[in-house]
Amino acid sequence: MREKIMGLREAVALIKDGDTVAIGGHTLRRHPMALIHEIIRQGRRDLQLQGWNNGIDMDMLIGAGCAASVETSYIGISAFGLALNFRRACERDGLKVIEHSETTGLDMFRATVMGMSFFPTKTPLGSDLMRVNEHLTEIACPFTGEPFAAVRAARPDVAIIHAHTADRYGNVQLDAQRWNDQSADVLIAKAARTTVASVEQIVSDEEVYRNSALTVLPRKFVAAVVEAPYGAHPCACDARYDYDLEETGKYYEASKSKGSFKAYLDTRVRGVADHMEYLERIGIERLMRLTRTRVAR
Repeated sequence: MREKIMGLREAVALIKDGDTVAIGGHTLRRHPMALIHEIIRQGRRDLQLQGWNNGIDMDMLIGAGCAASVETSYIGISAFGLALNFRRACERDGLKVIEHSETTGLDMFRATVMGMSFFPTKTPLGSDLMRVNEHLTEIACPFTGEPFAAVRAARPDVAIIHAHTADRYGNVQLDAQRWNDQSADVLIAKAARTTVASVEQIVSDEEVYRNSALTVLPRKFVAAVVEAPYGAHPCACDARYDYDLEETGKYYEASKSKGSFKAYLDTRVRGVADHMEYLERIGIERLMRLTRTRVAR
């Protein structure tokens, strides 16, 4: 067995300019923000972003000039409204958008995991998705002739996700209190050629074996694990800590113009050396107010 612990810089170095990068998480939950920040610090360009249900993660990469295209069902800042960097890039800067429903957004990863080049579904039939999404096409069932939509399989170069724990060999786990829609991150990770997981804690392999039912990604699917406490901030990490509405509000206000967003990145991302310095700027008092669980499980 090979040890797979890496630092943020080393792990993000696995991502190259022009790669297709799939991002885990859901709206304001468990997006791998420490990895996102490091991608921006390293100046990646022309990334083809994929996801299921996205928010500040994709919007930040778009605003930082890292993205050439996006393929997902949603990019928004939850209760704050539309993702403004995303909207501006669509309307003015020619960002390519491949739009999905939540169902087809899952199906493109599901197809790859099942070893298929496409996944059959009926959900987008009769909608404009069939017209605007180049990765959907209508097919006929070979047995009944009834119509289906075929969702083209996604094969990301790299997937980045955030989870609760992992051991040194890359066995990734989610806490028992996790939400019920975690299959999305598992599909995204298994569909990729290379998967990088940031986690709240690196634990012993004995601890993983004692709680084997919590392992959602066995080591064979994971190329690198990075210990990044509060690595989803300002997003929530299920049962560990809540999302940071104060910081999200600052982000949203800053994203209203390119100038103010550049200043935000200079303060919060490019202007800090690493994830630990970022956490110092957020402040331990605020992080502890957000914290729900202070034990391993």
